[in-house]
Amino acid sequence: MNLLDWFKLKLNFNWKLHFSNKKNYQPTLQDDYLPKLVDGIERQIENGGNLPFIIADIRERGFIIKIGGLYGFVSYLHMPWKYRNIDSWQAVFPTFKGKIFFCKIYHFEKTPLSIIVNGEIPQFKKYDLIENENYKGIIIQKTSIGLFIDIGYNFNWECGSIVGMLHKDNFDTDEAFNQTKTGDIIETTFWGYNENKQPLLGINSQLKEWLTREIDKFIGEIFAVKVVKINDNVINYCIADKYNATLPITRTIYGAQRTHIKNAVKQLCNGDIINCEVIHINHHNKELVLKWEFQHEIEVIISRKQQNIPQQPRPKKIEIINRTNSIENIVDSNIIDKLKLLDKTVKVEVVKKEDDYGRITNTYIVEGKFYGKLFISNNTYRISDKEKKMIEQNLQDGEFIECTVTGIDKNTLKLLWALKD
Repeated sequence: MNLLDWFKLKLNFNWKLHFSNKKNYQPTLQDDYLPKLVDGIERQIENGGNLPFIIADIRERGFIIKIGGLYGFVSYLHMPWKYRNIDSWQAVFPTFKGKIFFCKIYHFEKTPLSIIVNGEIPQFKKYDLIENENYKGIIIQKTSIGLFIDIGYNFNWECGSIVGMLHKDNFDTDEAFNQTKTGDIIETTFWGYNENKQPLLGINSQLKEWLTREIDKFIGEIFAVKVVKINDNVINYCIADKYNATLPITRTIYGAQRTHIKNAVKQLCNGDIINCEVIHINHHNKELVLKWEFQHEIEVIISRKQQNIPQQPRPKKIEIINRTNSIENIVDSNIIDKLKLLDKTVKVEVVKKEDDYGRITNTYIVEGKFYGKLFISNNTYRISDKEKKMIEQNLQDGEFIECTVTGIDKNTLKLLWALKD
């Protein structure tokens, strides 16, 4: 039996059930007005025009419809849009019972009277979802990670089906999520589209940047991090009193410096502010992963341990001060000069160089003799990597900028250029 024969048999059986009382009576060829209705359908078929139909009732594989004064059938497979499962159709049916859609006649017979239609034709208005606007929708599917919601309901189905994803994390508790069920009407906020062009929906605004992955733009950025020390074994980190962070001290991140960083972390006090780079985003735990690499800060924190060591009594003897063995002479004079620049504002010259392949790069010269690495920041606006690259490209050869020396890394000064609004 082919698909068409199956639909005809199914439709005849459904009609016997559906029209067994006068309320759902299906006209017969003996009724006086039936020939007029049949003629109207036949003319439409000849003209090839689209016909309106009304959703009347639901069956296992489709809907009973009213078309041209007669009853017919449309399969879920030939509705104006598709769902992945039948349960979704059952969820939305109560909201569009009596709704008018358009179709073409797929199959028509007079004896016995049988009408099967195809609703897969263009018929919907274009829609433009507005970010951060609220839309009502129907839960059509529930999974372990969240809800699939059709916000086409918000437009009275005049724009067709618009299915978006509402992540489980939007709910305050598992119990609140478990109480939801398919067919429920829920109000959500449109947060934009994911990489598959599927609408992202939310109800907890604090999660928006995590679920839309806007938070990923923080990678590579340097932030002031507040230390919240619970006890000697538990230290939390917070950025802007909003984001939780972690400071993993692994050999992969710090290499041979790992033990040195561990010692520095042990000396941190509650309320300390340290500057760290965001190197990763932990979406599952909603945490920023940090790297602490400003050497000047680290050395200052380490010095706390040295200051806390009780002084041993010195033996009484005559001390001869030998200036030739002072720290200033033992340490390379260049290092001393660089250390003196820490936390100070310096003039930095931009020197543009072109390599053998025609690529132009910037070199930054501090006080006419030291090389520097430039970091760009703004107090009120987070500058993206792309914007930083454009800013550096627009700097002119020989131009001077004022920067703050924040640290020393492998004989190179770390320069912070704070852009003003």
